[in-house]
Amino acid sequence: MSTAGLTPPRWAEVLLERLLPDDARETVAGDLREEFVEGVLPQRGLVGARLWYVRQVLSFVPWFAKEGSGMSKILLVVSMFTLACGCWLAVMEMVLRHPGFGERIGVALAIALICAATILARMLHVGFRGERWLWAGAAVLIALGGQAFLHNARSAHFEGFVFVISLVLVLQGVLMLATLGRADSGSRRSLDAANSLQ
Repeated sequence: MSTAGLTPPRWAEVLLERLLPDDARETVAGDLREEFVEGVLPQRGLVGARLWYVRQVLSFVPWFAKEGSGMSKILLVVSMFTLACGCWLAVMEMVLRHPGFGERIGVALAIALICAATILARMLHVGFRGERWLWAGAAVLIALGGQAFLHNARSAHFEGFVFVISLVLVLQGVLMLATLGRADSGSRRSLDAANSLQ
């Protein structure tokens, strides 16, 4: 029996490598892969073992959330909330199909995509070059949140959830503008300081 296909999902291995600090990357990833192949795979089968591996990788995410400034942590929480709201809005529009639902589904999916990209960019330390395009996403979120807030304020029927979501969209956009690219500039400063000592 070939063991070529009996490996952890490659995307999960790459995510694990990005989540771990450099000094622990090889040991933890190697130990987890060894446990997958020798212990979990024979007991649970391929699908069960791969689910186990993904769960193990996801257990490293809370460790990662301890890094960064308070603003970065707030950005992650707000992005997760907004991602959930965008997905919920898209599903509800697909189910209810009010007039103009296609446009609102597009807006909801754009919001969800920006939020998911923000979460991944912060988790995977993509740096300034990778985050640069998210500044446009921040401007889109601020514009959408502001438009929803004004439309709701002028509406004859005030909707509380629209009010909350619009404020959260604006908050997320502002936090994105305030935090994007900062981790890269800090590491660049420490690299410059190390180079000046040599």
